Amino acid sequence: MCTLAGVSRAGYYRHWAASAPRAEETGVRDAIQRLALTHRHYGYRRISAQLRREGFVVNRKRVLRLMRE
Repeated sequence: MCTLAGVSRAGYYRHWAASAPRAEETGVRDAIQRLALTHRHYGYRRISAQLRREGFVVNRKRVLRLMRE
């Protein structure tokens, strides 16, 4: 398959590993979605503060980016 696409196997697997979401990232996304559904009027600042209280290491920019996605 790699020869048909014209890429090396190492390059393919390097790109594949970089594009896969990390386990921590999906955990933060789940927590953001849970908080956004329970507190409909919370913005990214309140959600990021709540996540920090729950033990996640996040800042407001990361929460804003994940909420936009």
